[in-house]
Amino acid sequence: MYYIDPNQGSPADALLAYCSFSSSSKETCLHPENPQLPMKAWMEGFPEEESFQWLSKMDQGYQFSYPDASVVQMRFLRLHSVTAVQRVTYSCHPGSRQGPTERSVKFLTDTRRQSYLGALRDCMPGQETEFGSRETVFEFEDLHLLPLRDVALMGGAKVSHQFAFTVGPVCFS
Repeated sequence: MYYIDPNQGSPADALLAYCSFSSSSKETCLHPENPQLPMKAWMEGFPEEESFQWLSKMDQGYQFSYPDASVVQMRFLRLHSVTAVQRVTYSCHPGSRQGPTERSVKFLTDTRRQSYLGALRDCMPGQETEFGSRETVFEFEDLHLLPLRDVALMGGAKVSHQFAFTVGPVCFS
């Protein structure tokens, strides 16, 4: 762990980053302040209409933040980098839900004006693994859009299963 100052200004605005140096790569990684949205039935009680529900707008939800990573520091970190990579893991436990097993998901980017659209497989009764949950891993690679800030799921069907998201560090190289 190192304090870095990408804008090379005052050390007062330096940010804490994990730096990995090897013969094959050099990465600077920023970890989200709260990387784990807890396992719970986030979509219970939402109306039947089909629409995206941002997790930050739900009870006990929040947007992902990166300590001390101001807009200026992020801009300079991007200028000093060639690539950026970030992973998100969706985990779920089966509930009593019936119907389609695929659900649309959006990931809000750092610009807050763009988002990635994807699909994940919901947990269904009888599909338990030996560990009791199912996981879907998303990997994003875009220097100009990362880090991720929020997650939205398509709501509308009665979703009773519990799920969580774990947001990994955004790594610049």
